[in-house]
Amino acid sequence: MKKSLSIIICLILTVLCLVSSASADGDKRTITVTGTATVTVDADRASLNLGVRTTADEASEASRSNAEKVQAVKDALKEAGIPEENITTAYFYVNAMYDYSSFGGDSVVKGYQVSNSLQVVVTDIDRAGEIIDIALGAGANSCDGITFQSSSGGKAYDDALSAALKEGSRKARLAAAAMGYELGDVLSVTENYGSYTGTRMAKSANADGAMAAASTQIVPDGLDFTASVQMTFELE
Repeated sequence: MKKSLSIIICLILTVLCLVSSASADGDKRTITVTGTATVTVDADRASLNLGVRTTADEASEASRSNAEKVQAVKDALKEAGIPEENITTAYFYVNAMYDYSSFGGDSVVKGYQVSNSLQVVVTDIDRAGEIIDIALGAGANSCDGITFQSSSGGKAYDDALSAALKEGSRKARLAAAAMGYELGDVLSVTENYGSYTGTRMAKSANADGAMAAASTQIVPDGLDFTASVQMTFELE
């Protein structure tokens, strides 16, 4: 998939503090600013949560039925080319189901539900919808969500961090000049936070796990990697 890379730089000039402090060489004036930048890249992989929910009168019966269906889903995914190491357990629950219809009486256990969800990593994002359909056809009856990812996420954040440092320096020079000072050496740099923003979406399957007449369409969105730094400079 063609990747696009764009840098969105926060242009809000915020001077956090301008203080005077004593030093061995006399008074020293400093300025502290924040630099923020965001790099956007295309998603090239997807993480799917595909699950099987089964119910029965006894917990052991529900669990046994669930295990058989989950194995069928795993076999279908592997046959479709998903490596076994890309299929892992996301969660496994056994819950009692209660009947509260008796007015004023105690609740009664009417059965058990077993939920087993697989996390499936699809490295060819164009096949995400196809893989969902294959899982549903093999017996999965829930899709809890999709998380888009990028194999270039690390580099994207590094680029955002570099841009944030440049933006912080630019803002400090601008502020220093506006106040009649020259910008001196950088005294400290603190990385405030790093964030990753992607698209998460959910799709529900029919209770019997049957595939819909039309194939599932998955449209990935861009992923934003944001870096922010706080920088303190000496004023001359």
